[in-house]
Amino acid sequence: MTRHAFTVDVEDWYQGIPISDRASTRNAQRLEGCCHRLLDTMAEFDVRGTFFILGPVAQTYPNLIQRIADEGHELGCHGWSHDLVYEMTPDRFRAETQRACDAIAHATGQRVTAYRAAYFSITRHSLWALDILAELGFQCDSSIFPVRNWRYGIPDFELAPRMVQTPAGSICEIPMSVRQVGSMRLPVTGGAYFRLFPYFFSRANMRAVGKRGRAVVFYLHPWELDPDHPRIAFYWKARLTHYANLKATEPRLRRLLTDFSFGTLGEIAARIRKVDEGR
Repeated sequence: MTRHAFTVDVEDWYQGIPISDRASTRNAQRLEGCCHRLLDTMAEFDVRGTFFILGPVAQTYPNLIQRIADEGHELGCHGWSHDLVYEMTPDRFRAETQRACDAIAHATGQRVTAYRAAYFSITRHSLWALDILAELGFQCDSSIFPVRNWRYGIPDFELAPRMVQTPAGSICEIPMSVRQVGSMRLPVTGGAYFRLFPYFFSRANMRAVGKRGRAVVFYLHPWELDPDHPRIAFYWKARLTHYANLKATEPRLRRLLTDFSFGTLGEIAARIRKVDEGR
């Protein structure tokens, strides 16, 4: 059975939506409860995954982050501001990434070696970010989505994980998973796609990718297990996917963890690096 990667973007419900900083500070914090519920579920199914942690979350919830580390999950960095990478300067990206890594390390005493950009925003306009990640010592990145989307994506990016050479060294890029059907690329990865598509469709797509010898990178946000979090107004495209079918997340997640085997991104990166070194 193919062992897939289970990944979590650790942010509160309002931290990944397009609202102002002032509006964010007025919203209720609900991350702790739903993240503990997710950790409980993963422990029930004996699943270890990669948790991409937003810097301010590590500062606010050090005990939660310590639990993630104590239970054997891989720690990843999700940046600091949750802003789009392609709207940052390289200097700002470097500083924010380092700041977030320092906050995670301070909470856990562990070094962070995996990265995921907010909104999968490493695109053709921000591939320079991989150079900086390698410079900062990251071993793998999972920020590139090989699809066309209004906010992210490199539509013709290679589907399989691979080593990327940069001036600062190599880094393993593990792209988000899609299923190639003719000229179409269908996301099979999680998040809103997991809630919008019927479960049988997600399961079929994952099995199809697995038959091609590729591990699927599944992702989830803790707030997706909190269907009662507040409803507020923001850009309609983002709002449509944020709130869609939230009550389906938990029962579908339990089916997913029954039907498939999962591990960390680091396991995939280690295999890819080993193959690359043997060439």
